[in-house]
Amino acid sequence: MSDHGHAGAGDQGGSSDAVNYGKVIGVGVGSLVIFALSIWWAAAIWHGAKADAEAKAGPAKEFDTHQAEIGIVDQVQFSADGRLLKWRRDRKLELERYGWVDKAKGVVRIPIEAAMHEVVGGAMPAGAPR
Repeated sequence: MSDHGHAGAGDQGGSSDAVNYGKVIGVGVGSLVIFALSIWWAAAIWHGAKADAEAKAGPAKEFDTHQAEIGIVDQVQFSADGRLLKWRRDRKLELERYGWVDKAKGVVRIPIEAAMHEVVGGAMPAGAPR
């Protein structure tokens, strides 16, 4: 038989499971105080290191955060970024207009519709697979 749920000889009616809230709150408050002091100490170290660096090299330059790209990181919000639309528009114009690809070699660009009609009609550039 099991005597779960029954008070034993050394048990005082389940008081061994009681939580001492005073100790819990004391540990919590103590932890917060230590955390706050640690933040203050880290900030003091950081400010001292910053002052030393500025004394040696001068103040840090301000970054222009309004640039579209800094290094390799895009800074433009997606909703305000029109670069893809501009790129697509430029590529579409290349597909729809005549122009030189390499004037020295005599290589030209023709509109894609005209090129498709030429290919359908049997005209293929030199070296193209048949």
